[in-house]
Amino acid sequence: MAATALPPFELDALARFLAAENGADRVEIAEPVLLAGGAIKENWGFAACFAGGRLAGTHDLVLRTDAPTGIASSLGQIEEFAVLQAAHAAGVTVPEPLFACADPAVIGKPFFVMRRVVGAAQGRIITTDPALASSLPGVARRLARELARLQKIRPPHPDLNFLPLVGAAQHIASFRAYLDRHPQPRPVLEWATRWLETHIPEPLSPVLCHRDFRTGNYMLDGPDLTGILDWEFAGWGDPDEDIGWLCCKGWRFARLDRELGGIAERAPFYEAYKEASGRRLDPQRVFFWEVLANVRWAVIALQQSDRYLLGGQRDLSTAIIGRRATECDLELLLLLDRDGAPPGRASPDARASDGIRDLPSGAELLALARELLLGELLPRLPPEREREARLIATAMAIAEREAAAGAAPGQEIAARLAEFYSRGDAALRRFAVDLRAGAFETCEKRGRAARALLWQMTMLKLREGNPGFLAAHGFGE
Repeated sequence: MAATALPPFELDALARFLAAENGADRVEIAEPVLLAGGAIKENWGFAACFAGGRLAGTHDLVLRTDAPTGIASSLGQIEEFAVLQAAHAAGVTVPEPLFACADPAVIGKPFFVMRRVVGAAQGRIITTDPALASSLPGVARRLARELARLQKIRPPHPDLNFLPLVGAAQHIASFRAYLDRHPQPRPVLEWATRWLETHIPEPLSPVLCHRDFRTGNYMLDGPDLTGILDWEFAGWGDPDEDIGWLCCKGWRFARLDRELGGIAERAPFYEAYKEASGRRLDPQRVFFWEVLANVRWAVIALQQSDRYLLGGQRDLSTAIIGRRATECDLELLLLLDRDGAPPGRASPDARASDGIRDLPSGAELLALARELLLGELLPRLPPEREREARLIATAMAIAEREAAAGAAPGQEIAARLAEFYSRGDAALRRFAVDLRAGAFETCEKRGRAARALLWQMTMLKLREGNPGFLAAHGFGE
C-alpha cells in the first residue's frame, strides 16, 4: 500500500547522483511513491532507467531517509547502509544495498538507495491469511537460519566499528534515564525494570543484533521470505536479544496464541536455530530478554508519541502509538505476576483518573483525528487510505470512552495509594520511585498489595484505551 505524498526533493539532483555513482550516461526516474510503514524512516519507491553503467536497464529501487522527527537511538542513514552491506555480504536475505549519500545538497539530508524486494510485510495479514497458514512454521525455521547467519557477524568488524556494545545493563540504564525524563510516572515499567536489574543472566559473546527482528519487518512473497527490513536499531549485543524481541507479544498481531511472532510455536524456530548455530537456546535466558523486550517496546512507543507531544509532529499514527505502552504493562504483569491476575471480569464501574491516564489525552487525539478527517481524507478518500480511517475510528473511540468516564478524581486509586503513603501529594510518582528501589520486596504482604495496584491501574487504562486487548486476554466484561 502506498500513500499519495509527493517527494520533498528534486528528482534531477537524485538522477545526477545515481548516474555518477553507477557510471551511467544518464538516469531517468519515475515519480517516487512514499511506501507505507516505517515509523522512524521514510521509504520512497521508484523505478530508475540507467543508460549505461553497471546497472544498465530499468530497476525498481527504494530511497531510504529520515522522517521529519525520529528517535535518538536509531542509526543514521550512512551507518544503517554499512550494517545492511555487512548483512548482505554475510548472506542474510536483505534488500541489496546500492548507493549511500551523506551530502545534503542532493535531497536535503543523507539517504541510501537499495533494491526493492517483492512481497508484503504487514504483520496482521501475515498472521491471519489462511493461504499462508500451512507455510508459517517453515517461515519460522527460515527466520531462525537467517538470524544464525546474522550472528556470525561479530566484533571487531572493520566496517562496523561505530556500533556500540549494548548489553542488558546498558539497556536498563537507558530505560531508567528515559523514565526519569518522562512527564508521567510509569509504575509497571519501574517495577519490571527492577526485576530486570536483579535477574541479569551471564553475558554471552556479543554478536550483531538487528534489534527489530520481528513480524512486520520481513517481506513474504507467498511463503517465500524475500527480505529482512529496517536495520536502524542494529548494534552489538547478546545473541538472545533478537529472539526475545521476536517472541514479544506486541509482534504477534492478531495471533497472540502463536508465541513466535504470531506465526508459529517456538519449537520450529528453536530447533532450526540450534541446527544452524550449534547453540541450544536456554528458555530462562530467552524469558529474560522477552521481559526486556516488553519494557523496551513500551519505551519506544512512548518515544514515538513524544514526537507529537514534544516534537510537534502532526501525525495521528505517531501520536496514538504511545498508548500501546499500557499493552506492554499488561504483558509484563502476566509474565512476572501471573498468579496475581484479577478475575477475568473487570468491574463495570472501573474508571481511570486524570492522574494515571495515558498521553496524549482523548481530547487531543480527537482533535487530531478531526484535523485528518476534515483536512485530508474527506476531500479525497481512495481505498488505500483505509488505515488512516481505522486510526480515526480508534482515536474517536478512545475519546468517547474517556468522555463517558468523566473527570473522576481517581478516589479508588488514591485510596489504594493511601495504604502506602500517609499523604496523597505526588503519591503515584512516589509509588513509581519506591518500585524502582525495591521498597516492597522485604514484606510479602506489601509486595502483593503493590502488585495488585499495578494490575488495577493497568486494567483501568486499558478499559478506556483498548478494551479489545483486555478481552483477548480473558479480561472482558
